[in-house]
Amino acid sequence: KSVQKEAQLVQASKLATLGEMAAGIAHELNQPLNVIKIGSDFLSEMAGNGKSIAEKDLKEVTGEISGQVDRAAAIISHMRDFARIADIEAQEMDLNKPIQDVFKMLGQQLRLREIKWELHIQENLPPIMGDNNRLEQVLINLVTNARDAMEKNPAGAERLLTIHSFTDNNDVVVRVSDTGHGIAANILDRIFEPFFTTKEVGKGTGLGLSISHAIVEDYNGTLTVESTEGAGTTFELRFPVSSRH
Repeated sequence: KSVQKEAQLVQASKLATLGEMAAGIAHELNQPLNVIKIGSDFLSEMAGNGKSIAEKDLKEVTGEISGQVDRAAAIISHMRDFARIADIEAQEMDLNKPIQDVFKMLGQQLRLREIKWELHIQENLPPIMGDNNRLEQVLINLVTNARDAMEKNPAGAERLLTIHSFTDNNDVVVRVSDTGHGIAANILDRIFEPFFTTKEVGKGTGLGLSISHAIVEDYNGTLTVESTEGAGTTFELRFPVSSRH
């Protein structure tokens, strides 16, 4: 019963995340659609005027249209995969994959808010036991929290999101750091509580971090936080290397 209830909460949180990201995703889809429109208008105009198109130009325009259709389809496919109800069952996975997938969903949103990001990814990480879909949800929660923290920075202040992945002894570690306003020391130990939020009414459910914490624990991992008021916050995900490896 409790597993079913947790799955429902996870799904509700995920759909709330998707709803919040809708504007950014619409913007992501607009770019390939604009390229397709320009290419198809060119072909239509040339055909309408009875002009022949050089083979090189035809290949270039049709290739560009095809590539942009693939790009739009990939964005939609990724949204659909993210929205599906994930299996709780763990399997071997590369923790770098959900990190990279996050930016398919959120990259445009961060650019629009003038937030820079740096990925310092250790190649060929040993596998962990987990679920790509659910751990992507965890990372999306951490990245959106970092985004919200940095949006409050004064004009001209640095807005930098940094994600590191690396091995530490027999663990795989991911650190998500921001240059936001930080978390007050007196509430730092409460941020993983269900329904606890520092955001104004209507801006946060207070479920993101508590559900993220529960998901990470499902895969024998830990989620911890360090923060300095006025200087930024770092969340650390730590998972044991798969014993199958």
